[in-house]
Amino acid sequence: MSKPDALQRNLQLILRDRQRRGWQLEPPAPGTLTDMVDFGSNDTLSLSSSGLLGKEFVKELGKYPNFILGGRASRWGEGSTEYLLQLEEYIAKFHKAESALFFQTGYEANVAVFSTLTQPHDVVLYDSLVHASIREGMYRSHATNIPFNHNDLASLRQRLLDTKNQHEGVRSGLSLVFIALESFYSMDGDAAPLEAIVREVKEQLPQGNAVFVIDEAHSTGLVGPQGSGLVSHLGLEKEFSIRVHTFGKAHGASGGKFQVDL
Repeated sequence: MSKPDALQRNLQLILRDRQRRGWQLEPPAPGTLTDMVDFGSNDTLSLSSSGLLGKEFVKELGKYPNFILGGRASRWGEGSTEYLLQLEEYIAKFHKAESALFFQTGYEANVAVFSTLTQPHDVVLYDSLVHASIREGMYRSHATNIPFNHNDLASLRQRLLDTKNQHEGVRSGLSLVFIALESFYSMDGDAAPLEAIVREVKEQLPQGNAVFVIDEAHSTGLVGPQGSGLVSHLGLEKEFSIRVHTFGKAHGASGGKFQVDL
């Protein structure tokens, strides 16, 4: 039996087994969804399905006749176009941040934050329900990663106390403690008690070595001044060193970015 035949046979066996177990799902035909209320996509503001986004895109292209389409190279090569630099500057001003960095997806932005900014002597305290992209970034890092119970201030307090007891660098303020949160958690739809969390962490870490990082994927475009997110809604911009926003949900597009306040 040739390799392609063997592969096809194995795939058929897998599919038949999934069908027998009721695990094989067929996506609905696009035409069957047009007259239905949308509870299944991330297009929460209908910017994508309404056609408004396409019209604005064409209008924007008209303003910039030399706009470069496609990813010609990485940012280290020729990927930093003038338009992209202007976009990052605009995003930073919009979110009242010092700077911003654009990524192809919000997933990549989270992975980059936690895999590159944390160091071996640092600690990441993360809510137990944070997104898989944050977990992947932590997995790639060399920091100590410690979960606390979802939205549980008592659990967070205990983890902070344990961390101080076990890490001299944390007690002295030389090691950073990254606090990883989401504004709204996608599985349960509940919001993080950001103000209470900030107060608790600052009380436990008076040396000022806490770094608050938040994924605002599900608040972008929906909460805060002009959809700037939950952090901006609460006026906590200066408390959160890193805020990750995505364009693939309420904005109806793709991409992600994070803003930095140091």
